[in-house]
Amino acid sequence: MRTKSFKIAGLVIATTLALTGCTSATGDDSTGGDDVFKVAAFTAGYATPGGKSTLDLFVERGTALGWDVTLYTSAFDYDKINSDMQAAINQGVDAVLAGFPDPRQITPLVNAANEAGIPIFSIDGGVVQNDDFVVDITFKQQQLAELTVGAMGGLEGKDVMVIGHDPHIGIMTRSNLAADMLEEAGANIAGGEMKQVLNPGTSREEALKFVTDYLQANPDSLDGVWVGWDDAALGAVQAIEEAGRDDIFVTGIDALGIAAVEIEKDGPFVGSVFQNWSAVVDSMTDLMGAYAEDGTLPTEKFVEVDGELIDLSNVADFTPTI
Repeated sequence: MRTKSFKIAGLVIATTLALTGCTSATGDDSTGGDDVFKVAAFTAGYATPGGKSTLDLFVERGTALGWDVTLYTSAFDYDKINSDMQAAINQGVDAVLAGFPDPRQITPLVNAANEAGIPIFSIDGGVVQNDDFVVDITFKQQQLAELTVGAMGGLEGKDVMVIGHDPHIGIMTRSNLAADMLEEAGANIAGGEMKQVLNPGTSREEALKFVTDYLQANPDSLDGVWVGWDDAALGAVQAIEEAGRDDIFVTGIDALGIAAVEIEKDGPFVGSVFQNWSAVVDSMTDLMGAYAEDGTLPTEKFVEVDGELIDLSNVADFTPTI
């Protein structure tokens, strides 16, 4: 079994890629011949900071290894992703990298890869093992929920808004876990149910509206906002600050650089969980490199790693990677 490294990397090297369409990158030492390891990578979540930075980094790392990497993206348009990937597979690739996929929406490309005998390596492709992937590396949703709920402090009798996005299986899972934990700790879910962001690409604006509307209707209510990812959490923070409230706590997940800045201000944003996607990319390129070298496939198909809570106690020493 190969050893998986999950060391913290302090820098994300970004490449400039289109929001929709595809970009191809080839290592300097490659000639584009048949001996070059060809990877078709995709994400429908390129509009989000985490999706963009992670896939850009994968392209950068793969290119540095001499691979021919083509990245296909969309703004959550899986019809486009399936069409583009089926065409790429038919044209001939050695491996597929699925970035933050919704496994419920990629059956056409999975079938095409299976028929061609091409392995699919996945980053954050679900919360359980999926035999469509030769490996899926993700973070422990239970731990993410526990850390963020715990960061909110005493919850008995508190009104807490929960903001999720069910089309993303990971966010759906941790949001429901968090809602259950909040209620078990004595909190009330503000509005009676979880708020659902429709499009992660506009999540900051949607969360801003959720919290603003709630505070206008309930000016003396709301003690906290639990959010499944940072971009939406930043919208909640903005709404709270615009309302002039200093007693509502917000938690997020991702530990974006801009979120770390907000946490260090000691304002509404009290904590976020660092998901080290840079380290995940390192591990994924190791695993794909082994396959490129001699056809070795990962022996462990589902790998869950821990996140790290970033709050006022450690944010000054934290180096964001997104």
